[in-house]
Amino acid sequence: MDKSIFTALNSMQILKSNQSVTSQNLSNTNVVGYKKDIQANFGSIYLDREKGIDPRVFALADVGAFDDSQGPLNPSERKLDLAIDGKGYFIVKPDGGKLALSRRGDLKVGANGFLQDNTGAQIYSVDMEPIEVPPYRSISFSSDGIITIEPLNAEPGQSVVVGQIATTDGAEDQKLVKSLDGYIRTEKGGVPEPDQQSKILSGFLEGSNVKSVDQLVDGIEQSRSYEINVKFITTAKELDEASASLMRMPN
Repeated sequence: MDKSIFTALNSMQILKSNQSVTSQNLSNTNVVGYKKDIQANFGSIYLDREKGIDPRVFALADVGAFDDSQGPLNPSERKLDLAIDGKGYFIVKPDGGKLALSRRGDLKVGANGFLQDNTGAQIYSVDMEPIEVPPYRSISFSSDGIITIEPLNAEPGQSVVVGQIATTDGAEDQKLVKSLDGYIRTEKGGVPEPDQQSKILSGFLEGSNVKSVDQLVDGIEQSRSYEINVKFITTAKELDEASASLMRMPN
């Protein structure tokens, strides 16, 4: 009976974790470039009795897993809105954080003159430096990330290349995971080198790849499963108490 209750408690812990993932995904349905968190993929192991521990089943979680499939590409007609068509990531540096990968492309020039996304994360160049953008009349982005401006104080028609946005398709030998701050990095906490293999579209934004209906269905199923486990534990407790009562009865 003890093992059955422990299994039910373990299942409830899994469901609680997955409910948090579902809530997180639903809250980011409308966030530009958001990649859906994947529900914890739990496996079970038995602790070794030889080590002096009673056998029990514990959960092992695949932490930081996410769905890297592409979200919808929505036209915006704004040149500073960028989307990666297909695989790849922008290399960014969040405010106060470490270098990371992102699919978010709602860009602007910050008050300090550097290119950043709408969260304030700086967009990095192929030289792995922030990109400074002088005042301009017009700006354009090529499919490989080259930024060209018509400077505000230059002769009309004069264009200047101010940098190239770094992109990376990732590295086959480095697994990508979501860090606690929501950004994507390698398991060791770094970023792959730029490879410029990604195709950038100007005037588009990538939507979240979360399908809200699927997440709502998952949430309902998780709640039902949680209730079933609660009822199972209650029933197991009642049976255990009944068995104990029978054992105490006089012969």
